[in-house]
Amino acid sequence: MERARAAVVFAALTLGAGCSRASQGTAGADTRPEGQALGEVMAQVGRRFELVGRAGVAGRYELADFEVGELSELFEDDVPRASLPKEGPTAHIPGMAEAFLKIAVPDLRQAVAKKDQAALAEAFQRTATLCNGCHRASAKGFIEVPTVPGRGVPALDPAPTAP
Repeated sequence: MERARAAVVFAALTLGAGCSRASQGTAGADTRPEGQALGEVMAQVGRRFELVGRAGVAGRYELADFEVGELSELFEDDVPRASLPKEGPTAHIPGMAEAFLKIAVPDLRQAVAKKDQAALAEAFQRTATLCNGCHRASAKGFIEVPTVPGRGVPALDPAPTAP
């Protein structure tokens, strides 16, 4: 049931983000003041998300909550000002980032507040699914966020070999 809900939420966000940004053109037409490159900001996001998961697995919920707060700040302050990649589709990124801030951050925060590893694992999985969907939509699907808390971000496990 949760997986189905997450899939529906992701599909709605993807479609809504793409449609709401379609009239604004591509990254070259973006008039936001630029900050760091989005990739640099996403490296920070990945590190913070990894720490949320590792802290949750260790039962260090105060640290996990702190890291969720840091994620929130990155998506409030840095992601909107980041310069978008020059390669691959980018029109959906602002909408997806906004959705992350409105949906994933509160979901993680609520799970951490419960001090329940199962609840955190579910919220972590939903959040990673959102991340991975955005990466795929950006032609960066090779940047895979693990859906299990406690693992490194990005996933660096050996890629499966073809049979």
